[in-house]
Amino acid sequence: MSTPRTEPTPPTPKPLCVDLDGTLVATDVTLEGLIAFLKAAPWKLFSLLAALMSGRPALKRYLAHHVTIDASTLPYRPRVLGEMRRARADGRQVLLITASDQSVADAVGAHVDLIDEAIGTHSEINLKGRHKAEYLLSRFGAKGFQYLGDSSADLPVWDAAGEAVMVAPSARTQRRAERSVPNARVLVERPNKARAAIKELRPHQWAKNVLLFVPLYFAHQYTNLDLVFRALMAFFSFSFAASSIYVLNDLVDLPADRLHRSKRNRPLAAGTISIANGVVLSAAALIVSIVLAILFVSPRFIWVVLGYVALTTAYSFFLKQKMIIDVLTLASLFTYRVMAGGVAVSVPLSEWLLAFSIFFFTSLAFVKRYSELIQAKADGRMSIKGRNYVPADMPIIVAAGLSSGLLAVLVFALYINTPAITGYYPRSQVLWGICLVLVYWIMRIWFLAARDKMHDDPVLFAVKDRISLFAGVLVVACLFAARYT
Repeated sequence: MSTPRTEPTPPTPKPLCVDLDGTLVATDVTLEGLIAFLKAAPWKLFSLLAALMSGRPALKRYLAHHVTIDASTLPYRPRVLGEMRRARADGRQVLLITASDQSVADAVGAHVDLIDEAIGTHSEINLKGRHKAEYLLSRFGAKGFQYLGDSSADLPVWDAAGEAVMVAPSARTQRRAERSVPNARVLVERPNKARAAIKELRPHQWAKNVLLFVPLYFAHQYTNLDLVFRALMAFFSFSFAASSIYVLNDLVDLPADRLHRSKRNRPLAAGTISIANGVVLSAAALIVSIVLAILFVSPRFIWVVLGYVALTTAYSFFLKQKMIIDVLTLASLFTYRVMAGGVAVSVPLSEWLLAFSIFFFTSLAFVKRYSELIQAKADGRMSIKGRNYVPADMPIIVAAGLSSGLLAVLVFALYINTPAITGYYPRSQVLWGICLVLVYWIMRIWFLAARDKMHDDPVLFAVKDRISLFAGVLVVACLFAARYT
């Protein structure tokens, strides 16, 4: 009697194991927690160092107890999520395994519904590299799992898996993986870091620093080539200092930027460049700024740059969260640029110029907040994350912003009749045309903001907007006609 043939049992599908930092999300969650901790309580730095002395797991536990990471705001990689979705469709188990604290792994596992089990660091052993490989070998055996990772620390895990699926690896990591593992492939290509770094420095924002040339013009010293060169070097020095603070501001404002419709695409918020690279980039830009000031401007100008850095740092960490104070600080930073230009070329500033500047840029700062509220309201949010404004404030913001702008025009109108202007411009009455242009432009900016048709930064909007550029041409034409006709 023959025994019935039995069908061979199909092999159990390999589970898909996914790293968190740099793989599932394009950031380092521990570094984000560190920045959030220092932003909220910088005076606790020594307690943080004490935790680090006890090892990385202790540091991660300390941060997890003091900082809550919002898993919904992290920059997830679509290609990795797609791989996880396919694994689930094939009946495979999907595990998140990370060196981050277990509480972080649990938060991500609860947010991403493709994860069957979330495993993080919860003991004295940092679940990274060799320790992660040993854990997976003990559960699934050699070549019994598939692993998605991103860095050289994942090489032992890929060796244990018998294949390497790489996410945005460096060229060196990719070469090492391809040499040590016969089956290696890149799931997500590494982004162009140099291009991302330039974008993060935001050189288009340097247009604001043209204000440094204003004192040179109104002192009528624009034919002095030595002063023009010093003003130009001051422009670049100030611009690199500003870029340094832009990067710092993005580092401390990551969660809020990821909720913003346009700021979420910035390299740090999107994870195109790492937090560590962002810190280096900020420091390097500041060093370039100081070197330019020392070599080509003046020792006094160094203190001006450092004053700007101090004020903008205070804004990034504290003042931006204070209602009204944040707007006045933004306006002061624009006026500070004008004052910096005067220091660079040793030209005394007119009180009229400073008064016009503070009123004009206060209006634009209110436009910025108003535009952000319009966008928040359109997105269904009842406040701007990281700012102390709600949609109910919009009527007050409009009133304050418009009145500030029109006060700037009034200051300019009074300035036209001063001896300094009538003595230099033979046809000073032509300058009244500038008042009309200013009234039109300010009103138009507010109309566009109300219609949600303007960038949240009105200065950058003006640089790209054809009508604003034409208005600028009209202002220059009025100055030329008043002087030379």
